[in-house]
Amino acid sequence: MKTCFKCRTEKPICEFYPHKEMADGHLNKCKDCTKLDEKNRFIEKMKDPEWAIKERKRQREKEEKRRVLGLVKSFTRGPIRRYKEHGMVANAVCSGKLVKLPCQVCGNQRAQGHHEDYSKPLDVVWLCTRHHADRHIHLRDRKTLQQDPMPIADFIEVLRLTILV
Repeated sequence: MKTCFKCRTEKPICEFYPHKEMADGHLNKCKDCTKLDEKNRFIEKMKDPEWAIKERKRQREKEEKRRVLGLVKSFTRGPIRRYKEHGMVANAVCSGKLVKLPCQVCGNQRAQGHHEDYSKPLDVVWLCTRHHADRHIHLRDRKTLQQDPMPIADFIEVLRLTILV
């Protein structure tokens, strides 16, 4: 147990950051107080425009270095790229270019747009949450087994038949 010099509370040693220059190897200020001090310092520093510009530049350089080392995924691949397509569907529904339909399996009105191919952002199949999840599970399982997935029309038909039974 150790007492924080700032909040004067006794806490377990794991609540203090390691610091090799201290006698017991841990900082004398608890993690909560340290975080609060850093937050307040950052807010105070951000009031200085020169410091803010330098800090943004430093953060960009740091991210670029991590990207070069391969520690950060590129922003042009993966799920991040898909947000653009999801937004395009939402905008098309709002503008009336695309009509939101009920689930093509069960008819549930609360349907989501499922993209079979993200290169065709407005080509969506409307599925409820349950059937949308089923489709992604099917796609993931087939990928794991290194098999071709069932075409979406066939998949919908199979799900319809299981509902009727």
